[in-house]
Amino acid sequence: MKRSSCNVTKVVGIVLAIFSIFYVRKCLAGKALFISSGIKVDYPLINLENSEVTAYITYKGKTYMRIQYNVLTEETKVNGSIETLKLNRLLKNKITLNDAEFIEMVQSSARFFIENEITNPDDYYGQN
Repeated sequence: MKRSSCNVTKVVGIVLAIFSIFYVRKCLAGKALFISSGIKVDYPLINLENSEVTAYITYKGKTYMRIQYNVLTEETKVNGSIETLKLNRLLKNKITLNDAEFIEMVQSSARFFIENEITNPDDYYGQN
């Protein structure tokens, strides 16, 4: 009697393990969890005539990086660094992008804004 209940327990455990593996995999397929790092990218100046875009990378209201990008000449001017923010050990793992990736993101957005003649991204994306 003791032996059969032990075998039943093992079989039930194996069945539950297999079921949970497939169920969890099915439930999580195609889903992602996004957690804000608190870093904002603002585009206060988009000059369509000169094809220039200025972006500020801020965290809690303090500007850490200023990027100016000219779409026509592909000239980029950068002041500051997000790496200084990563010196805080509490934020080090929260911020995954480096300076080059922020610059690339701003350049890509700038090309999109100039090509589509967008002067106010907040209005375009429907934000306040």
